Amino acid sequence: MKVSRTTAIPEFPRARRARGHRPAPLNLSFRAILSVAILFLGLSAVVRADDFWKQKPPAQWSHDQALKLVRHSPWAKVAVVVFLRPENQASYSIPTGRKHCDPDAVDANGNCLQKGKMEPPVESSRQPNAAPRLSPSTAFLVRWESVTPVTQAFARLEELGERSLIAFQAQAPRVPADRYVITVKLEQPGFTGFEPFTVTSAGKPDLRATLKTRTGTVTPLEVEFTGAGANSSVHFFFPRTLNRAPLLGSGTDSADFNMEGIGFAVHSKFTLAPELLQQPQAAVL
Repeated sequence: MKVSRTTAIPEFPRARRARGHRPAPLNLSFRAILSVAILFLGLSAVVRADDFWKQKPPAQWSHDQALKLVRHSPWAKVAVVVFLRPENQASYSIPTGRKHCDPDAVDANGNCLQKGKMEPPVESSRQPNAAPRLSPSTAFLVRWESVTPVTQAFARLEELGERSLIAFQAQAPRVPADRYVITVKLEQPGFTGFEPFTVTSAGKPDLRATLKTRTGTVTPLEVEFTGAGANSSVHFFFPRTLNRAPLLGSGTDSADFNMEGIGFAVHSKFTLAPELLQQPQAAVL
């Protein structure tokens, strides 16, 4: 087949001009780089906003910012409570007979006993015809008090006239310079009657706590309880040294806090920068 010149030839100059025209790809590349730069700068602004305690003095912190430091920050975390079953006793019983149950996990009444660490069973009037809920509903607020931002945040709330809020957030009664103070507050009971830190006429709650770092594990030198009922809290005062060696290293270090009561336990891990572990001033209301 013969192609006429009037059809074929005019296309070549257009094709050559298109291939030789470079600005379009360069514009696309520039726009892509600009978009990435804008995104990076935006993320940087978010990071700076989250680290507001590094960017401005405590006197300029807002109410919400100060509250965030004592509730949801690197030094204040909500930890899920694990309920422990007594020795040789299941955590709960599922009244579904022997179906899908190991023979050795059937009690005298023919109920299947599920062993493990779970939440307490829902009371019988609310118990569905199935296994109890596995999602956690009981939680503690665990706060490392012996860092400058936390003590400054409580001082800022005091300046803002939030005395009742400070009491509700269970500020430690004191922060000695030779102790690491950790406060544990009941954040969400999960069920009626769970008051693990209430001091009664029968005595104080039986709690065992440890603080573990690369140096070793220590137990509290002192324990104090504050508040009443569901608003009660406990404060642990740990030594800063172990065998005359600092419990935390000279660089950024981590610490594992563990607390166990009768039938329950909680764990929380903190990452701590040395510049924030300066000797805090006592905070007493």
